[in-house]
Amino acid sequence: MEQTEAKEIYQMGVEALNDCDYRMAGAYFKNAAKMNYKPAIAALEKLILEGKYKNVQSKQTLSSNTESKELFEKGVDYYNGRNNTKIDYVKAFECFLSSSIDGYAFAMNWLGYCYEYGKGTKKNLDSAFGWYEKAANANVANAIYHLGRLYYDGKGVQQDYNKAFGLFKKACDLRESLAYEYLADCYFYGQGTKINYEKALQFYLKVKPRGVIEYQIGCIYERGLSTGSDYPKAAEHFQKGVNFGHAFSMNNLGALYYNGEGVQKDYNKAFELFKKASDLGDTTAHGWLADCYYYGNGAKKDYQKALQLYLKAKPNGYNEGQIGWIYEHGLGTPIDINKAFEHYQKGVDFGNATAMNNLGALYYKGEGCQQDYNKAFELFKKASDLGNTIAHGWLADCYYYGYGTKKDYQKALQLYLKAKSSSHNENQIGYIYEYGLGTPIDINKAIEHYQKGVDFGAAPSMNNLGALYYKGKGVQKDYNKAFELFKKASDLDNKTAYAWLAECYYYGNGTQKDYQKALQLYLKGNLYGYTQSQIGRIYESGQGVNKNLTEALNWYKKANESGEDCKADIERINNLLNKKPESKSIDKDKVETKTNSNKPIKAYEGDKPYIFVSYSHTDSKVVKEVLQMLINQGYRIWFDEGIRAGSSWTENLMNHIKNASHFIFFLSRHSINSKYCLKELRFADRRNKIIIPICIENVNVSDEIDFILGEVQMLFKNNLEKEEFMEKFNSSNHIEICSR
Repeated sequence: MEQTEAKEIYQMGVEALNDCDYRMAGAYFKNAAKMNYKPAIAALEKLILEGKYKNVQSKQTLSSNTESKELFEKGVDYYNGRNNTKIDYVKAFECFLSSSIDGYAFAMNWLGYCYEYGKGTKKNLDSAFGWYEKAANANVANAIYHLGRLYYDGKGVQQDYNKAFGLFKKACDLRESLAYEYLADCYFYGQGTKINYEKALQFYLKVKPRGVIEYQIGCIYERGLSTGSDYPKAAEHFQKGVNFGHAFSMNNLGALYYNGEGVQKDYNKAFELFKKASDLGDTTAHGWLADCYYYGNGAKKDYQKALQLYLKAKPNGYNEGQIGWIYEHGLGTPIDINKAFEHYQKGVDFGNATAMNNLGALYYKGEGCQQDYNKAFELFKKASDLGNTIAHGWLADCYYYGYGTKKDYQKALQLYLKAKSSSHNENQIGYIYEYGLGTPIDINKAIEHYQKGVDFGAAPSMNNLGALYYKGKGVQKDYNKAFELFKKASDLDNKTAYAWLAECYYYGNGTQKDYQKALQLYLKGNLYGYTQSQIGRIYESGQGVNKNLTEALNWYKKANESGEDCKADIERINNLLNKKPESKSIDKDKVETKTNSNKPIKAYEGDKPYIFVSYSHTDSKVVKEVLQMLINQGYRIWFDEGIRAGSSWTENLMNHIKNASHFIFFLSRHSINSKYCLKELRFADRRNKIIIPICIENVNVSDEIDFILGEVQMLFKNNLEKEEFMEKFNSSNHIEICSR
């Protein structure tokens, strides 16, 4: 009977609705709804949500309408199982709906929640939004928060961070604790407002502690987003997050232990935390755990596990670079340059400088791709601009060799100096300073950087530093040190060092003469004109091997083809093989100077290495006898009779000393007291010339001359037979380069 009456009242409401009399329609629907007539309830709810019927109670009515409040409380009992009531979401929904229709704002908020999550009714986000909005308009703080959340997530309404932020702020002002977290997020991420980490921290600290909140607080302290970095506080909050079982907190606390930030460095604890976070599926932790296996930090090195984890990890530039490196070098997996190339490229796409450098190196070497110096240069440049110190070195190589760009020694030097110190880079710097490539020659700096290269165990640096000691260039000549360095470099299979070590054995510099070892080392080293001619001389003289003129001839020919002028040697050997007399033997006949075979004594002018001669004119007769012997042997000699009339005497002498490779100083009582001879000797010493002192009479030299000549072996012409004198002269350092 009641339902019939309710139906009639409902029909009257429908007629009023058709006449657009919403106030009257709402009144009829409300009366029918009180009789639990479902169509009337739905119609009234629709009118209310459309804003055509206002039913929200005033604060006075809200507190005094006992029936609405009782319905609401009863609904809460059903919803939460409160007061020994069995949970029943349907009945809870009905109570909230009836109370809401009666205008009870708190019930409207709960009703919105039921619609949002489908509790006791079908999920309906439009209705949820409508009821939240009604309750929010009545200043219900929790409803304001829920309404903000729908705007924040774009749930049932278009996403709008500005509206969400305004609602969260209002809810927080009303001390709605659930809104603190969302308002903190808005400040943290700059959603609906400007980023403000200080305010974000204030609100996160107000939120009821749980894993994600402690993690956010920890991140602010770790990164120094509010004030300066505070690693101990970060560690404290990450630990709280870990206690809640929060994976991100585990990962970040692990990172602090890994780096020793805010806590004592402990790879074992870091590994344990990364492992837990990784087991919980944290993809960032996969990467950290991979690092532990890769570097053996907190766990045994295991490249295979590292690769598996890097591949599972959240893709980023660093991880892709690591994967590429593992595939390139075959660490725990077969070498796969194609996969290395692929992952380096992914790293480059992320903007990772290391991946750019490594991909550049593949293009530079033509591995996994066609060699392309231009692409390599471009990648090295990008990585270098991002501050990658290894890329500085590769880019320097491009400028040094002119790969992918124009040669520029100045830029190369600047980049080598900025680059991560390495054996190659230090050697390159030393070489640039030694030879003045794009910068003034600076032997001291060359020595300094070669020494750094030696400290890295670099064979080229050992060889180059050894050469400086051997020549006494920038350092006091020291054959023992030179030998030691050449030996180390040679043991590391440096081809250039083999030749230098061979020189030491050949001439007995820094070690005993050993022609057999010299030959072996010349043959092992880089074969070029000079070393090939040396091999020829060994076979010709039979020093340390069986004399073999045919073999000597072959090597002289090879040397000649390599650019070493060995025509005279070839002619001499051919004459010997054909049993013809010849005037250029290195045997006893070679040093005999007959008047009819003497070549005119004439000062050499040309571009080839020659010997500068310093002597006192008072000794001209004896000096010219020696010069005649040297010229007959095929040596290129320059002495002051080569100065042309009208030219500057001093300038000529200086230029010829500068351009000479060797410097003979004839010692006599006249020369050691000649200011001109002493000037020439000093000048030659400053220019690091190879000085050959020839004593033509017994003299007591000054301390200065003694210091300049140092440990150089002196040739006593006055005490030696011609043959012995020439043999000793022929063994002077690199003197063969001055011979035709």
